[in-house]
This record gives sequence, structure tokens and C-alpha cells, in this order.
Amino acid sequence: MLPKANIKKHLPILKEVVKLAWPVILTNLLQTLVSIVDTLMVGRLGPIAIAAVGMSNAFRLLVLVALLAVSAGGMSLISQARGARDPVRMSFVVRQSVISGILISIPLGLIGYFGARPILSLINAGGDPLATNLGTSYLQLLFLGTPFLVLNLIINRIMQGAGDTITPLLLTGSLNILNIIFNYILIFGLGPIPAYGLDGAAMGTVISRFLGVVIAVYIIRSGRNLIKFRANKEPVSWWPDWQMTWDILAIGLPSGLQGIVRNGARLMTIGIVTSTEIGSLGAAALAIGIQVESLGVLPVLGINVASTSLVGRALGKWQVNEARERGNIAIFLGVTIMVIVVVPMAIFAPQIVRLFDPSADEILLAAGVAYLRINTVVLPVAAISMVVNGALRGAGDTKPGMYAAITTLIGISVPLSWLLAHPLGFGSTGVWYALAIGMIANGAFFAIRWRGSKWEAVALEKAEIYRQYLRHLPVDEMGRFLDQVRRPQMAIDGMIEVVSAEGVSYQSLTDETNYTFGPNSFQKTI
Repeated sequence: MLPKANIKKHLPILKEVVKLAWPVILTNLLQTLVSIVDTLMVGRLGPIAIAAVGMSNAFRLLVLVALLAVSAGGMSLISQARGARDPVRMSFVVRQSVISGILISIPLGLIGYFGARPILSLINAGGDPLATNLGTSYLQLLFLGTPFLVLNLIINRIMQGAGDTITPLLLTGSLNILNIIFNYILIFGLGPIPAYGLDGAAMGTVISRFLGVVIAVYIIRSGRNLIKFRANKEPVSWWPDWQMTWDILAIGLPSGLQGIVRNGARLMTIGIVTSTEIGSLGAAALAIGIQVESLGVLPVLGINVASTSLVGRALGKWQVNEARERGNIAIFLGVTIMVIVVVPMAIFAPQIVRLFDPSADEILLAAGVAYLRINTVVLPVAAISMVVNGALRGAGDTKPGMYAAITTLIGISVPLSWLLAHPLGFGSTGVWYALAIGMIANGAFFAIRWRGSKWEAVALEKAEIYRQYLRHLPVDEMGRFLDQVRRPQMAIDGMIEVVSAEGVSYQSLTDETNYTFGPNSFQKTI
């Protein structure tokens, strides 16, 4: 799985992974920090406001999980289009991703707007009605701005997939600064602007997202970015292309379902651990552990995005061996970084728990330390899952992530948590061990998928040449074309593949080679 050749051979790819990953790491860190700042500002409005935001975000994330469908699909397809050196295809993917995002944002916004009050009433049954009222108003304002949130996320992901991770970092930084400024002004008031309280937090978020979209569109239209709405003066259509929409959703929907399964499993795990000897403090220990892990894995999440771009670009020019090599090096780097990160996390676990809980409750301290020391040990295995998940996304092969979540979380971690905690009598410690075992199984699942070749076929099936010609050829003949024609032709710098009704043409600045296809074979034409 890991690179076997000397480090010098792989150094250029390592540098490229790092170059792509570090802006993503900073982008994620900025998003985390702005969330913390928002929470601190809302916290000044009192505990009911915090509760309202907490409940609202749980529902909002569940509804907006569909965003992953468009952003993940667009990210995969744009990386392959760039690898194929096809600017027309790239601009087409950009336009269709934006269109798909807008189409999805409308029903999402309506579901969120009209579902806010009944869902919050259900979640807050028996609680303070004020929390429901505040949360409803807050959520409805946020859902009115759903198109801006959707477009922000999609544009950032498409840029990252194309290999530009700096611009999304700058966009996120600008958006977060605007978010903090507008939130402060609208929550607490300034001069003639009244204080809107919790509604002001939602209004500030929507305004900053809107301005973020305006800035992003300006950057794309300027022509100075890798992604464009139009390339080579080709005719531009903003009508939905349903084949492309399906391709985007077919890649992205499994990612969305993976998120739903993960969140559902987490809720079930909370229910199990709070039924053990440590009661409600189990939820607190789990929350602290997950928060610490989320910070620890930030570097690997950056490598996850880098691997999507690198693998997708290699497959776009049908350099399968290069794609595998890039993925292997990204995995190696992710595991290495994770090993370095988890050592201090395990050693200083007591101090870390006390940082999150200054009261240092003895039960919570013991449970939190046990969680960290049991689960951080297997985080390097989780790094395999995260990086391979990104690499497979580059190939458009996102179903394994969904299958892995269902199999290892719902099929292993949750039932094993209950079994170890209660029938076998291990209590909360049993839950921690079950989560670690599930993480190991998840890593094994992804490692097996990566070592196979199914993801290569998934990437090929999304290509126009496959849909028009290759799928009609016998398997041996298709393999011969891929190995003897497509791979060597696309390995030439500047070569592009043009698929038309007449056949397939490989064109460079100095040469052009054409191929026609029959029902069972292909031939080179003059």
C-alpha cells in the first residue's frame, strides 16, 4: 500500500500533495474558528439562545447534507476534465454544477423554511418554548439564504477539484471576516442599526454568503482562475443537461448518505453510552473526544481533498498507474502525519480533557481520557479511510464510502457498543473499544477497495469515449484500445481527446491521430 521506492523518486508528488493540502487545512481551520466566534457571540444572548442554535444546526445539517451530492460530484468531474486537458468540458462541468446546485437549493430551502417549527417543536418537546420560537425564526432566515450557501460550497469544491486550493482559502477567509463583522453588528446593533439578537446572527450569515458568491462569480468571470463559465468562445448554454446532472448526483449522493449514516450512528452511540455507569457524562466525554479528533484530523482532511484532485486528474488523462501512485503517496503522507499527531494526544489526554472541562469532574475526566487513549491509537487507520475516500472520489467511486459507513458503523460499531457495554459488562469503556474496532474495520474496507481495480472501471464509465464507443467493444478489444492507444496518447503533453460522431481523435499542436469504431473492433484512419 505504501510507496516502496526511495523518497527522492516520490518527492515531486509529495510536494504536490502538500501544496494542495495546506490551503485546505487552513480553510477548514478558518471555518472552525468562525464557528467558535459565532458561538461566543450568541452565548452573550444567554443559554436559551445557545440551545436554539444547537437544535437548529442539528436539523440544518441533516437537510443540507444534499449539498454534498453536488459538491462531491462536481469536484470529481472537474478534476478529471482538467486531467484530460479539456477546457470546454471543464466549463461545462462548472455551469452544470452551478445549475444543479441552484435546482437543489430551492426544495432544500422550502423544506427547511416550512419544516423548521415542527421539527424544532419535536426536538424540544418539554423544553422552554422560547428556544423553539428563537430557533424557528433563526432557521427560517438561514434557509432563505440556501442558494448562497449552496453556491459558496460548490464553487469552492470545484476550484479545489481543479487543483486551485488557494482561491477557496482566500474566499473563505474573506467570507468569514464578513460573517463576523455582520453578525456582531446585527446581533448587538451599531449606531442606527438596531440589535436583532439571534435573528441578526442568521442575517449576518446570509449577507456574508451572498457577498461571497458575488466575489466568487467575479473571480470566475475575470478569466484569471482555473475554472471558467466559458472556454474557447464555445456556445454557452445554462439549461440543465440531465445526463450531467445525473453524473453529478450519482457520484455525490452516496457521499450525502454516508454523512447521514455517520450522524445517525453517532446519535445511537450517544444513547448507548449515556445508558452506562457514567450516564449523561458519557455524552460529554464523547463530545470532547470527537471535538479533539476533528482538530487532529484537519491535516488529513486536507490530504483527502488533494488526493481527489491528483487522482482525478491522472484518470482524466487515463494514466491509471500514475493515479494509483499518487493515491499511495497521499495515503503514506496521511498515515505518517496522523501518527505524529496522535502521540501527544494520547500522552496529554488528561490535560486535553481538562481544557474542555475546567471543572475536572473525576468521572468525566476518566471517561474522556479512556476515550482518547483507546481511539487515538487507531486514528492512523482512520487516516487510510479518509485519504482513500478522497482518492476514490477523484475516480467518481463514492459508493464504497456509503457501504463502509453502513457496514462498519451501523453493522459493527453500534451493535458492538451495546454488546460490550451491557451484556458483557464493560460499560462505557466497551463503547470506546467498539468505536475503535469499527474504525479499524472501516480502514480495512477502504484499503481493500483501493488495492482492487473497480475504481478504474468506475472512472472510465463516466468518460464520453466509453459511452459512445468502448462499451460496445468486446472486453479484450476495449482493453487493447485503452492500453495501446488511449493511455500512451494521453501521456503526451498537450494531447487532447476529441470524441465525435465520426470517431475519436487525439490532437496535439504537432500531430493528429484518428480512430473509428465498428461493432467489435477499432481501426486507425488516415
